[in-house]
Amino acid sequence: PPRPVDLGANSSWEGQAHPHYEQRALLGRGGMGEVYLCQDHHIGREVAMKVIRTERGSHQELRMRFIREARVQGQLEHPAIVPVYDLGEKPSGEIYFAMKRIRGVSLEDVLAGLRAQQPDLIARYSRRRLLVAFSNICLAIDFAHQRGVLHRDLKPANIMLGDFGEVYVLDWGLAKLLGGKDLEA
Repeated sequence: PPRPVDLGANSSWEGQAHPHYEQRALLGRGGMGEVYLCQDHHIGREVAMKVIRTERGSHQELRMRFIREARVQGQLEHPAIVPVYDLGEKPSGEIYFAMKRIRGVSLEDVLAGLRAQQPDLIARYSRRRLLVAFSNICLAIDFAHQRGVLHRDLKPANIMLGDFGEVYVLDWGLAKLLGGKDLEA
């Protein structure tokens, strides 16, 4: 059987500065963090880096929730879940995690475009393609459930569809761990 996700409660996390990431552009902003496009100079690839928002980074509980999100997402190794490459702390003290840089359009934008009868989206997203994407989302969520994780924020805005059939379930910040230790009571 799949092993449950482990938050590493028995291990300490000490942030380390990683100057090999060069921040390039803001990709998005959410309640907990900001996601930037970065260049990883060690590997020579673009990555997405989620950084805890400055006003939240001074609160210890929020810092622990951010680290928790990186660990949960990082341990859910599935083709439809964005892999986490690194977890660390910038020299400025901001905690970050680096992950695969994905490209595509949110399911929310696709559905809005289809409702608005946008010809390009109608041509790109047939009913069959959307059903295949839905099936992949279901498989990813089933995988997470088998690992003892409930997403708790599954919505079209947190689903990304790539140009080559990729499907990603995003934003594991509100996930709940079942049957084990969690930060919540």
